[in-house]
Amino acid sequence: MSRYDYDDDQVVVVERDSGGMGVGAFALGLAIGAAAALLWAPTSGEETRARIRREARRASVRAREFKDDITEQVVDRAERVRDVVDTRLRATREGVTRRAQAVGDAMHAGRDAASQARHELDDAVAETKRTYAESRASARADRADRDALLRSSNSDAAEGDVTEG
Repeated sequence: MSRYDYDDDQVVVVERDSGGMGVGAFALGLAIGAAAALLWAPTSGEETRARIRREARRASVRAREFKDDITEQVVDRAERVRDVVDTRLRATREGVTRRAQAVGDAMHAGRDAASQARHELDDAVAETKRTYAESRASARADRADRDALLRSSNSDAAEGDVTEG
């Protein structure tokens, strides 16, 4: 296969997004780094603890917001996938229904055509039998007329032989 040959088949690629793990690890590293910076900052213990609480609350709020964002993205993506699947399923069902209807219509049309052809054939056979019977009757009548004519002419000829002799 040359490098210019292309495969025209449709291909579906499914990728796994591992970004969630990387973002989570990044957020954890950020929190640890912030805590370490606070611990080594030149402030009093009271101020450091208050600052840690503040930063922990902020980190908690950011984590909740991040979780909410991810949840919303997952829900949105699931709804889009569901819509696509529903649309394709509906289209497939409609296609199957149309094809089944077409097959049913074709079967009925075939049955009707076969029934009509049978009636036409029965009529043609009946017509042929009637014509044959009429032609036989006509042939018998013609033969009977011919035989009667021959008998009549034979009897006339026999009478003529009798009277001459």
